[in-house]
Amino acid sequence: MVTLIRFELQKVRLKRSFLSLMALLLLLNVFLLWYLNQPTGDEPPLCAYKAVCQDVSGMTEDEKFTYISDLKEQADGLSLVEQVQSLYSQGSESGDSLAKQLKDNNSDIYKKYEEFYRTGDYLIYTDSLVKERILLDKLFEEISAVSGYEDYLASVQENSNQLGGISIFQSSTSKETFGSRNIAKSAADHAEMSSADIRWFPSKGITMAVESQATDLLLLLSVFLFVGQLIAEEKEKGLFAITRSTKRGLFADMGARIVAILIHSGTVCLLLYGSNLIYASSMAGIGNLSVSLQSLAPYMESSFPISLATFLALSLMTKIGVVFLLGLLLTACAVYSSHSFMPQLVGIGFLSLNWILYTFIPSHSSLNLLKYLSYFSLLRTDSLYGTYLNLNIMGFPFSRTSCSLVLLVILLSVGIAAVLLLFRYGDRLSVNQASVYFHVPFHPHNSLFRHEGYKIFIANRGLLILLAFSILLGSNVFEKNYTPSAGEQYYQSMMLSLEGELTEEKKVSIKAEQARYDDAFIQIERIDQMVAEGSISENDGDSMKEPWYSELAFYPWFQRIQTQYERILSDGSVFIYDTGYLYLLGQMDDDFLINLLLLSLCFSFAFANVMAMEDSKGLWGLLSATKLGKKRIVGYKWMICGVACVGITLLPWFFRSLSISSVYPMGEIWAGIQNIPQYQGFPVNLPLLLFLMLAVLSQLISTQLLCAVVLLISKWRKNYFQILFLALLLLAAPLILAQMGLNVMRWFSVWPLYGWTGIIG
Repeated sequence: MVTLIRFELQKVRLKRSFLSLMALLLLLNVFLLWYLNQPTGDEPPLCAYKAVCQDVSGMTEDEKFTYISDLKEQADGLSLVEQVQSLYSQGSESGDSLAKQLKDNNSDIYKKYEEFYRTGDYLIYTDSLVKERILLDKLFEEISAVSGYEDYLASVQENSNQLGGISIFQSSTSKETFGSRNIAKSAADHAEMSSADIRWFPSKGITMAVESQATDLLLLLSVFLFVGQLIAEEKEKGLFAITRSTKRGLFADMGARIVAILIHSGTVCLLLYGSNLIYASSMAGIGNLSVSLQSLAPYMESSFPISLATFLALSLMTKIGVVFLLGLLLTACAVYSSHSFMPQLVGIGFLSLNWILYTFIPSHSSLNLLKYLSYFSLLRTDSLYGTYLNLNIMGFPFSRTSCSLVLLVILLSVGIAAVLLLFRYGDRLSVNQASVYFHVPFHPHNSLFRHEGYKIFIANRGLLILLAFSILLGSNVFEKNYTPSAGEQYYQSMMLSLEGELTEEKKVSIKAEQARYDDAFIQIERIDQMVAEGSISENDGDSMKEPWYSELAFYPWFQRIQTQYERILSDGSVFIYDTGYLYLLGQMDDDFLINLLLLSLCFSFAFANVMAMEDSKGLWGLLSATKLGKKRIVGYKWMICGVACVGITLLPWFFRSLSISSVYPMGEIWAGIQNIPQYQGFPVNLPLLLFLMLAVLSQLISTQLLCAVVLLISKWRKNYFQILFLALLLLAAPLILAQMGLNVMRWFSVWPLYGWTGIIG
């Protein structure tokens, strides 16, 4: 049996193509971990968390709390001083007045930190005071929660005691509810917990390593690749009938394959999550793994009295079981089906259904059992072991973790039995090579088109790669938080009422709004004059000016309206509410570079082997002699890849349009582009609709160029690993360097053509 297992593993793993794919998965995992954890805006860098982790490593818990508290207080005080100085630097009377009021209301704090602020030597972990304050706010929130762990345990027991006291006065015939039973069970589960082994440190490193959804996606992809080469390829060669007729061909041979899938699942889980921990440790820092799990704030509610090391081990073993379960499903489909593409379709359908259950069923729904016992819920081991949740089963609380593990064991047992029985009694021992016949005339070019599409998307697994990157592109859009500020809401309300041609009614509305602001400025100036003359005190003057300052709160947004109004008076343009268009065209919150990077990676992985797949089997000599010939086949390959490029390029536009337009309405689609102030210098006053079509067309051309580069390299080198390396070097590397801060590198790519709408203006 051991020899058979070793043979099955070597049969796949010794292939250079498979080893190259595994190496690429590892590199892609590290890249995605870096990419998805890059700080955006004013988020603190990962190295800041590592520095904090190192600084607090030798402190007691009281010293840690005092240290973080003092740093937070200092950052808050310095932020106050910076805010006052910023208001003074505006050089306006309103700014000076607001600065003085803020300074007087916090005079003690201002005096304490003013001199320290002027020295400029106050940044410890980041390069800006804003980032420093955000970092310390997060850390203070974490350490405050962990420091209050004993209070949390006391509150759990207190809830149970209160429930017991109430039940004394209840009728003996009254029935217990799920809520009362859940409270009692929660108290019992936490009864043995204590804060004895709690040693706080920043949770960023552990959480980014354990909760990486990109790593889970790559784990599932590796199972698709392994099972396809272990089962499907052998079945395509018709070897199942021979294998099953041997002495040990019934259960031992398939049992060896099952064990090989288990070993592969364990190896890949260990490899990918091991790389996560190494990367997280080097970038964000990981503290002592022997401390209690409850030392980290995100896992404080867990009722498992285990260490962090045990938590990581349990998480890894559970993930291995969950990944192995998918492998069994794919194996069962491969054994049962006579079509080589069926396991991939069933696997994708299974994952899609479970993703829908996990994502869209609310946690409070009566169907939440389907959510919490779905496949993706099983895969989220950080929630299984790091949080506390009881499921309502017939009115009784059952631990989500226990239910999930029992379900996993049952499914694994059923899966193993199903694979063995299907192999023992199944009669589909080879892949059906015959195509489906239709009662229509046979057209060679149509058949060749379908055949090449099958080779690229199914045999070459391009469909899986396109699907994975489609999810990444979609998540990149929907993770954006388009929340208009109060000022933006004012601007939106005004502009939607003004949109279109300028009318007398709109003129009156704008002049009335301008008069309101002019009156506020006049009143503030009058009060300042009274203070200067000594007729009122300075404090009374500040109090009198406060309501007028409130009137001016939205004046900066009104100035944007004034800009459009003055231009309309000069050249007869129209009003446009432009915020949505500015987001869509990349003038605000430009994510074109990130989308282009994802598309470059997608095309490199999906199409690197398109031109080289025939070379690996020496088929070009035979195909060149056919009626259709090599040129026709190559042409269809270009056509299929081009169509796929068009589809995936349009996805971000579709998702972004939906997400942005739901918050920022985009009307006046036939108005000229020069009506938007940022594009008033554009040479031709195209209608907005045509301008958007031009922007989409330029992105389609740029992605077609990316695809062409990959296909040309594929035709030139004819080795998958070399092709992929060169494609990533030429297409992705400049964008990665640009994303890391070397902005000049974006000009060495197709980014100027892809994102030109965010550059001009």
